[in-house]
Amino acid sequence: MSDGKSIKREIISLIAILILFLLIFQVLIPNISGVPTPFTVVTSGSMRPTLEPGDFIIVVGCDPYQLKEGDIIVFRVPWSENMIVHRIIKVERGPDGPIFYTKGDNNLIADPGYRKPSDIYGKVLTDEKGNVVFRVPWIGYFLEVLQILPVKLALAGLIVGYLIYDYSKELRLRSDEPQGDS
Repeated sequence: MSDGKSIKREIISLIAILILFLLIFQVLIPNISGVPTPFTVVTSGSMRPTLEPGDFIIVVGCDPYQLKEGDIIVFRVPWSENMIVHRIIKVERGPDGPIFYTKGDNNLIADPGYRKPSDIYGKVLTDEKGNVVFRVPWIGYFLEVLQILPVKLALAGLIVGYLIYDYSKELRLRSDEPQGDS
C-alpha cells in the first residue's frame, strides 16, 4: 500500500510543479511584462554587436506613443514569419499616429517602409543608456531545438522512461527487503 501512496505523491508533486511552472510562465510573467510571450530569440545578425543570433532576450509591452529614436523594438512585417528585432532610427507623426523607421545596427540601409503602432509587439528591455538589460547568449539555439516535435517527444519519452526505471528500481529494493514475521 505504501508503494501506491509513494507513486501518488510523486505524481501529485510532478503535477503541482507543472501547474506552478505554467502559472509563472503563462500568467504571471506575461502580466508583468505586458506581452503574451515576453521572451524572444534573436534569429539574425542584423543587430550585431548589440545582439547576436541565438541571444535570448526579454520583451516588454510598450505604449507606441512613448517610443523614441534609439529604442529597440520587436515588430511584425508581412515579408517574414519571424518577429524582427531592430532599432528605431526615426519617428514621424502621421495622421493616424506615430510612424517608425527601423534599421538593424549591423545593416547598411534602413528597413523597407515604416512600422505603425499596430505592427509593434513590444520593446526590448533596456536601461536608461539603451543597453540591453537581459540577454543570455546562445540559449536561444537550445530553446529553438526544443520547439521541434521529435525533440519534444524524445524528451517526454526520456522523462517517462526515467520515472518507470526509478519506480521499478524502488520496487526491486523493496522486494529484496526481508519480510518480518506476522
